[in-house]
Amino acid sequence: MIVRSLGLPVALVDVDQAMSGEWRDHEHQVDVVRVQDPPHHTWPWLREAGFHPKPQVIMWRAEVLESEDTYLAALSGKDRYDIRSAYRRAGEAGLLIRTETLTPELLDQFIELYERQVAGMRHGWAVAVHQRADILDEADTYCAVTVRSGSTLVGACLDQDLPDRQEMRARFSAVTPGQRSDSLSRVLYWETMREARLRGRRWATLGRDVNLYGHLGNAGLFSFKSRLGFTAVPGQLVEPGTGSHQADRVVGFAALSDPALLLSYAAVDGEEAAVSAPLLGNLFSAREVDPRPFRGAGLAGLTLHEVRPPA
Repeated sequence: MIVRSLGLPVALVDVDQAMSGEWRDHEHQVDVVRVQDPPHHTWPWLREAGFHPKPQVIMWRAEVLESEDTYLAALSGKDRYDIRSAYRRAGEAGLLIRTETLTPELLDQFIELYERQVAGMRHGWAVAVHQRADILDEADTYCAVTVRSGSTLVGACLDQDLPDRQEMRARFSAVTPGQRSDSLSRVLYWETMREARLRGRRWATLGRDVNLYGHLGNAGLFSFKSRLGFTAVPGQLVEPGTGSHQADRVVGFAALSDPALLLSYAAVDGEEAAVSAPLLGNLFSAREVDPRPFRGAGLAGLTLHEVRPPA
C-alpha cells in the first residue's frame, strides 16, 4: 500500500513482502519502503534484506552537569566557539534575551513566528498550532526563552519543566528567517540548558524528532543538535511505552532531501537491549557526500549507503 506521509511517498509492506522483494513493485513510486512495527525476531532477517529496524521517534537529551564550564569542556573547540559567537552576534545586534512566564498573549506571538517558519519548510507540520489549547492548559509548567529586537519577537523556545523526570524539555522553537544564519537557535537551546541547571534538573531535552532526517527536518538538523552536546536516543527510552518500531529502506529522493539520515537499532540480543544500546547512523545519498558532519555524539557508528535510481 502506498501512502503519502506529510508529502513523503511511502510503500507500507509486511515482513514477508520486504524479505521476498515484492516491495520492488513500488520502487518507482516511493522514496521509502517501510515495515511498521516488525516483531523483534524478524529484525535480523530485515537487515539482511536491506531494511533498517529503528525507533519511529527519537529524543534528544543532554545531562546538564554541575556547571556550564564543565559542560563546555566536553565540547570541541569549534562547538564552543560557535556558541560564544552566537551570543556575541546577538549582543552586537542589540537583542534582548529573557526567560518569561508563558501567557496566552506570548503564546500567540510565538505561534505567529512559528507559523511563518513552518510555512517556509518543504514539508512543514505546525504541531504547536494544533496543540495550543493543551499548551495553555499546562501553562504553569512552561516557561519561554525569548529573544526580542526592540518589541519584536525574533526568536523563542517554549520549555516545559518536568520535575518528576528531572527534565527541562524544549517543546517548540522558532526564529525569524533573518536570524537563522546567526544561529540564534543555539542561544535558545543554550538558555534552555541554563534554566534546567538553575532549577536543579538533571536533563535538558530538545523534544522528539521523526526518525528520518530529510523529510520534516533535513540531515543538517541532526548535526546541529549533536554539536550542542545532545545525544539522540529512542523515544521510548525516555518515555517508556510511547514508542513504536519501524524498518525502513530508502529508495529515492523525489520528496526526500539528499542526503537523508536515519538512526537504527544496533544488532544486539533482545528488544530491550536494542532500545537501550547506542543507535547506528545510516546516511543515504545518490551522490558523493562527506559523512563527517553526521558522526554524532553517542552514535555507535555511521554507514554511508548509495541510493541508485531504480532500473
